[in-house]
Amino acid sequence: MIAVISWIPSWAQPAPSPQNENSGLNAVDSIRSEDEGNRSGPGASRLSESHRKYGQDPQLPPDSEPENLNTLNSPGADYAPFVVENGKYIIFQSERPGRTEGHGLWYSFNRNFRDRAGPVEYSVPLELRFPYQDVDPSDTMKILFSSTDGYFAPSSDDFDGHPCILYRDGRPVEIYLTSRRQVDGQGKLTRDGFQGTNIYYARYRNNQWSEVRHLNELNSDFNDRMAFVTPDGTRMYFVSDRPGGYGGNDIYFSERDLKTGLWSAPVNLGPTINSRYDEITPHISYGGSRLVFASNRPGGIGHFDLYFSRFSGYEWQQPENLGRPINSERDDEALVLTSDGLWTYFASDRKHPKAMGGFDLYRFATPTNLLDSVKILLTGKVLDASSKLPLGLDATIKIQFEEQTIVTSSRRTVKTDGMTVSNQFEVELYSGRVYRVVVSAPGYEPAEMQLDYRGSIPPGRMDDRIVYLEPVRIDVNNPDKEGRIIPGIVVDADTGLALPASRIRKFAGTDVTEVPEVDGKGEFSISAKPGEAFELEASSPGYVMKRQRFQEEGLEKIRIELKSDGTDPCQNLEPACVDNVRILFALNQSTVRPTELGKLRNIARVMQKHPEMKVEVQGHTDRTYRGPEDRAYEYNLMLSRERARAVKQALVEMGISADRLSVKGYSYLRPIVKAEDAVKGAVNRRVEFRRIRE
Repeated sequence: MIAVISWIPSWAQPAPSPQNENSGLNAVDSIRSEDEGNRSGPGASRLSESHRKYGQDPQLPPDSEPENLNTLNSPGADYAPFVVENGKYIIFQSERPGRTEGHGLWYSFNRNFRDRAGPVEYSVPLELRFPYQDVDPSDTMKILFSSTDGYFAPSSDDFDGHPCILYRDGRPVEIYLTSRRQVDGQGKLTRDGFQGTNIYYARYRNNQWSEVRHLNELNSDFNDRMAFVTPDGTRMYFVSDRPGGYGGNDIYFSERDLKTGLWSAPVNLGPTINSRYDEITPHISYGGSRLVFASNRPGGIGHFDLYFSRFSGYEWQQPENLGRPINSERDDEALVLTSDGLWTYFASDRKHPKAMGGFDLYRFATPTNLLDSVKILLTGKVLDASSKLPLGLDATIKIQFEEQTIVTSSRRTVKTDGMTVSNQFEVELYSGRVYRVVVSAPGYEPAEMQLDYRGSIPPGRMDDRIVYLEPVRIDVNNPDKEGRIIPGIVVDADTGLALPASRIRKFAGTDVTEVPEVDGKGEFSISAKPGEAFELEASSPGYVMKRQRFQEEGLEKIRIELKSDGTDPCQNLEPACVDNVRILFALNQSTVRPTELGKLRNIARVMQKHPEMKVEVQGHTDRTYRGPEDRAYEYNLMLSRERARAVKQALVEMGISADRLSVKGYSYLRPIVKAEDAVKGAVNRRVEFRRIRE
């Protein structure tokens, strides 16, 4: 019997009280945070309620329509919202009449900005000038270059749009916008630039704003526009129809050296993001793990639909359509997220009862699939459900999500007299996922729970659990029905070492049952009726399957010995053989390929034979990353560490204790061959092993 408890985290709703101490898994102090202040505000539970609702299905409920921000909208086009201070201000592009002609930049103040989950109360929009008109300029914000009213007004008499502003300490220090070069009536150039639209910027330095200038190193003689700069100022994403792309308008990125202030040559985001059609209005979530853009590629709901892509840590994944109700039968574009991830703003020319005409601005509670992932530390205590004392043997914790599995074990603290005083585990998980967790130990019924970490989850969360395991019970009133429990172990026939990654099936007459769990020591247990004859079939990776016959009478312990299938090159199991093993990886990947698992089984067998042996798992990369030298090293250092961690995890799943394995990443500093292309440098994408001699 498996105890199943489905759980929704307490930051999404009040934690349920335990049903029964012996029901398998109970939550005690389910969630705590190192920064509980982040959850303050009367609207927090209301907003997370909507997030929890949306988290059940990426296709959001059709009755939850985006809110038309009619106070901001005009009969003309209102477009490209940029939200400041989590909604305190909004800056956007509009073609409404103003001091300048064409499209200009406007802003509005939200009087109700302190209520993060409540309605917005935007003021009548005003033309954008720095500082904001309802804020007295301080000495550091006064504009010193010529301006009739002492304010910085970036708008021209032609076209200005898609604003992006960088802030430091709550004040704007850089503004980026799309515009065209300007020539006055006498033919004098009043705003420089190339042909088409250009990306322009102004900076606040030395107590004054610079004049608006175009980014010479990024712009071309084609249309370069819609710039989004990450909050740290190091990377820009923008749109261009320059030659050499994959479609009409593609998304490019550039990186800035903060020491020199220079931007690198633009790089196309590639065919994963860009299609044969148009990709426009890029936006990156505050945590950097989501890219949102609009595209008119086939398969959408309307003309331009909004799509998002997740960043895997090394590359952007295949984009997904955001679906209804964010997308409509018309154009939906220019989506941005507030920095706290609670709200989404975008522009649409959809049919709506409050639509003013052309593109309007809309607001919507951010769906779960756009939220940045945050780390969650899952911790637990494993207790015997009968005695309520810490379990006297190690428990196996198997965590499954999507197509991946994490296996770890609990750690016991034992007194000198052999008494177990604690049995605990911990593992790092991530928000935005649903996990299935199974906790098991020989002689106990496995317990199962589901952890739903979707929704808005602030950083620094811990999920504390108490896990009660029920001993396997025998029906004393009907012993013939249940029989008795017989322990067993699966070992290597040559070395006698345990094989934890084994599978056991029992054949008794026409009945076939699978043993629920083989633990980290290769041990298992079965139930056998008095006088019963049965067969056990055992298999393990890298070993020949074996079927063995047993008789219940007089059987105290089962021992199954499996022969290696001959794929092990370290036949003598000498420790030195691990020094020559290399685990190879695909380009920019850290997942262990199935073809490499045999090598890891070899190392696991060697370490099982030599329990005193400790190993450093060393990750390495090639030099195919194209970017600034400082960013290239950081990227490859992260990738090399992830490769080493993936190999360590695989060895732990094969029964090697985690404290015998340390990981280290070397980035690209130790190549086997000096090559910078992906083919010749393939051998450099590897993990190697070094024995630690203490």
